[in-house]
Amino acid sequence: MEKHLLKQLVQYTFKEPVALCTVMEWKGSVPRKDYPMMLVSQSGDIVGTIGGGTMEKEVIKRAIDALNNHEISLDSFDFTNNDLSKDGGLCGGTVKVSVEPYTRNIQSFFNELKHLNETRAWLTTFNLETNTISRSHIDILATNQDPMIHNFIEARKNKSIQSEYTLQLFRFITPKPILHIFGGGHVGKAVGELAHYIELDITIHDDRKSFVTKERFPHALARSWDDVDSHMKSFVIEPTDLALVATRGHHHDFELMKWLLKSDIPWIGLVSSQRKWKLLSEGLLKDGYSKSDFNRVHAPVGVDIHAQTVPEIAVSIIGGIIDYLRKS
Repeated sequence: MEKHLLKQLVQYTFKEPVALCTVMEWKGSVPRKDYPMMLVSQSGDIVGTIGGGTMEKEVIKRAIDALNNHEISLDSFDFTNNDLSKDGGLCGGTVKVSVEPYTRNIQSFFNELKHLNETRAWLTTFNLETNTISRSHIDILATNQDPMIHNFIEARKNKSIQSEYTLQLFRFITPKPILHIFGGGHVGKAVGELAHYIELDITIHDDRKSFVTKERFPHALARSWDDVDSHMKSFVIEPTDLALVATRGHHHDFELMKWLLKSDIPWIGLVSSQRKWKLLSEGLLKDGYSKSDFNRVHAPVGVDIHAQTVPEIAVSIIGGIIDYLRKS
């Protein structure tokens, strides 16, 4: 679940009736596979998106009808249309979307999830017999879990569970890692802006104080301008975090790479050319690092989109981070 959407769900002010729409199940090729949610007000305004297009248009209409008629529903949407002259999805899959009044009780439930500094899980149950929806938090550390729920917790995946009388959605949320950007220059600044756009928190570090200002990085969790040696002695990186090395000089890059490779951090991006990484990696090998240490290093960092400009380079870097996060 997107952090921004959760914040909006918790802060919604109920100026008019509003429906909560949730993708409870998907099969095949569909617009979104992350079980998204969306609020639809009685006047047709929306918060969030469940994928856009004709399906979202139909869900909005269904939500308004449900609010007017005080209904709860589970509606199916088919994306297997083959007729190009007609509306309807061509993706090839199917989706089931629940629609229900969004109440203060549901808001209170989400309010308990808003501080995502720890892993959380919950179960949404649509009772097909009574046409009702319920939610329950799941203690992921409990030893008496249902074996199926235990398997979902172990896999750390969202999953639909279909039975004769219910359709359930298991949701597992874990905090996103923090991206630590070393170097507040052009590339670091552009990456920081895009990271905020995809709701990835950052810290920024540069020994030039003017390069880590609040004006330059308004959304950074932390800023530091210690020299590289002092910073490495005092700064702690969690083993789930990410690091982007984009300093102004190869000497700083080399020292940071040595420090980062001693940590358990799983993703290290280095802004470099092929030649620069070749020279740095040779130096690291001479200093006792192994080639297996480099499995965590992405250098040159980013998806190869033939980027040239700073914004293009930032897009390629964020693309690489998204690719890593989706696969991990």
